[in-house]
Amino acid sequence: MLLYIKGKTNGKFLVNSVLNGPFQYGTIVEPGTETTLAAVRAQTYIDLTDEEKLRELVDITETNIVLQGLPQDIYNLVNHNQDAKQIWDRVKLFIQGSELSFQERESKLYDDFDTFTSMPRETIHSYYM
Repeated sequence: MLLYIKGKTNGKFLVNSVLNGPFQYGTIVEPGTETTLAAVRAQTYIDLTDEEKLRELVDITETNIVLQGLPQDIYNLVNHNQDAKQIWDRVKLFIQGSELSFQERESKLYDDFDTFTSMPRETIHSYYM
């Protein structure tokens, strides 16, 4: 999925959003005058530079790309998350869990194979029935 994301417009920002989280607004220090003190306030969209506005737009795009690339069962589990990094981290956990269950299933199949015995002319269907 990361390779697909890198090929999109603004791919560098998209991958950064997935791996490091969304763009965070900062604070702005407004200088004081002779009669007022300097004030610190939260940054707003109007205060952002063009690059920062692009990064915020990329965060929304990235979340949509990641959600669209998921199977329906995983999508249902992670669609309530707000940013691509949270979704990406949750999906990685689900995939790690599925790898473990795959190894467990493979081990069980080997155990079943070791204990498998059949009688002459017995079919597999009749063995399991």
